[in-house]
Amino acid sequence: MLGQADDLGGGVFKKRLGRNLYRSVILAKGGRLWIYSFLFAKKDRANISHEELAEFRRAAGLYAQKTDADIAAELNCQELVEICHD
Repeated sequence: MLGQADDLGGGVFKKRLGRNLYRSVILAKGGRLWIYSFLFAKKDRANISHEELAEFRRAAGLYAQKTDADIAAELNCQELVEICHD
């Protein structure tokens, strides 16, 4: 992952965006998929709470169990949207 990111443990990363003005919470699935699950402006809030972090870790655990077919189904019904870097 390019740029500055902090590993928050349990498959959760916090990445700095837009000249350090924004933050994103990313869930990692086996180093293959990065799921942007929450975006916020640093001016609006300093950080996520301990309770939110626990929920993000729980969600990362759920994504770690998903198969390629599960991910494809979520993309197909647009529960997930793929961001291409090409």
